[in-house]
Amino acid sequence: MSSPSSLLTYQRGIGLETSILFAHEGASVLLADISGPALERALKKLNELVPDPAGKIETTICDVSKESDVKAMVEKLDAWGGCDVIFNNAGIMHADDADAIDTPEKIWDLTQNINVKGVWFGSKHAMLSMRKHKKTKGSIINTASVVALVGSSAPQLAYTASKGAVLAMTRELAI
Repeated sequence: MSSPSSLLTYQRGIGLETSILFAHEGASVLLADISGPALERALKKLNELVPDPAGKIETTICDVSKESDVKAMVEKLDAWGGCDVIFNNAGIMHADDADAIDTPEKIWDLTQNINVKGVWFGSKHAMLSMRKHKKTKGSIINTASVVALVGSSAPQLAYTASKGAVLAMTRELAI
């Protein structure tokens, strides 16, 4: 990275590793998760691996299925000069996700609300922040899955459909 930027990301697995990489490269990072204990563990690991970060490192609780939470999360970056990068990586693959017959509607809705609406809300509010702060460069990174392209041999219809939606939404946003 040529200059530190602000990264907003979610804190497990890929999201955490991305946060560590950005912090190591000098970016200010806002770690977000629905779970306070997950954020505490993520912050501890980040601080162990990047003990003297060049940028700010902060955390916030966020339920990505709620637009008000996502809006508030992105607005925390106003004090940093706005959002430069958002990594929309929050997602679930629920144990009760099955095929077209056996997936309960509540599991379908939960999966779409987190995996699709969460990406939409994150993208929307990151773009609004970038415009507000007159950014000439920025990145919106959305996590999909190979199942968006080829389907899955295991029954996980809600997850597969959600990742197909994320892929299509990402293409539309890029255009």
